Amino acid sequence: MGTTNIFLEGDKVFLRAFEQGDEAMTAQLENHPDLRSTLFFAIPTSPQQQYEKIQKQINDPNSIVFIICDKKTGNILGETAFYRIDWVGRMATFYIAISGKENHNKGYGTETVKLMIDYAFETLNLNRVQLHVATKNIAGIKAYKRNGFIIEGLLREAMYGDGQYHDFHLMGILKKDYLKIKKL
Repeated sequence: MGTTNIFLEGDKVFLRAFEQGDEAMTAQLENHPDLRSTLFFAIPTSPQQQYEKIQKQINDPNSIVFIICDKKTGNILGETAFYRIDWVGRMATFYIAISGKENHNKGYGTETVKLMIDYAFETLNLNRVQLHVATKNIAGIKAYKRNGFIIEGLLREAMYGDGQYHDFHLMGILKKDYLKIKKL
């Protein structure tokens, strides 16, 4: 898991394509109790299942998926993606998962969001990026807001986990808003 396949690079992280062997990390990521609780993964997964899922995503022309790595060490920190890309409507749904509490509150997520938003508007020429985030995910909401996302709506009882239904925010950013922020 080296640093030879860098696609997007920030000060703290770089993003690269999936490589053979990453499926073990993505299985750990989706099986970990902390992330299952935050991202509402309800079904256990194996490296083989993750390999098949990754291959499906890689071959989907409406998805772009990256592995997030620590720039200093090259260690894998998580994954991020644009899903359900609408190439005519110029819109995508954003996803990010940072593994391990030891990697939280270090700016990795905020920087990854920035890299992905820059990529969306400056390279892919998208007009809108949206996401769904649990209202209880305060750190995630702050990271999204720091990068220009605004809360556009509330999805009441949108997901079930930990024995109850949870509300989600619909957050979005438009290219024109991104360009205003970038000029500041």
